[in-house]
Amino acid sequence: MLTDRIELKTGIPVNFKLYDNYGTGESACEVEAEYVSNELKLLFCARDGDIISYGKEYNEPLWRGDTVEAFVSLGRKDRYLELEVNPDGVKYAAEVENESDGKFRLKFLCEAPFEAETRRVEGGYESRWRISIPQLERLGLDRSDVRINLFMQDYRSDGLRLYALNPTLKDSFHVVSAFLKLDLV
Repeated sequence: MLTDRIELKTGIPVNFKLYDNYGTGESACEVEAEYVSNELKLLFCARDGDIISYGKEYNEPLWRGDTVEAFVSLGRKDRYLELEVNPDGVKYAAEVENESDGKFRLKFLCEAPFEAETRRVEGGYESRWRISIPQLERLGLDRSDVRINLFMQDYRSDGLRLYALNPTLKDSFHVVSAFLKLDLV
């Protein structure tokens, strides 16, 4: 485990690596996180030499291809947002009710509660996100108890690779025990 807590002080960017979800230590994505003006800003820099992008419209099952993702708690540990973007900038947003690690129910959001600008670059893609904290509070975010995990999904010819800020060590990202406490100061 990286740590059990992340602190973001206003205006001070923090850099993280996303590591192989099964504990090998391999990394394929860096993330810069910053808290500014009631927004959580994330810049995912995904290394991917064989981009497989699935989906052309909002809330298609983007996870059938490469994605970068953030899971953010909504008021309690087992209720959270699943936010995703594919390498072509298509977004996905759903509320998740986690019944147990790996079993969950989804409620798709009519509108994504975040903005993302995504572009392909040599050796992969970058996705720059702006997530409004007040907008998340309207969905149930409790600013005093925010939990988060960040992910990258990379499909390759030899199979799927999963990367996480705090690896779940399972075949799923939907493991609430792997979420980290996020302090926005």
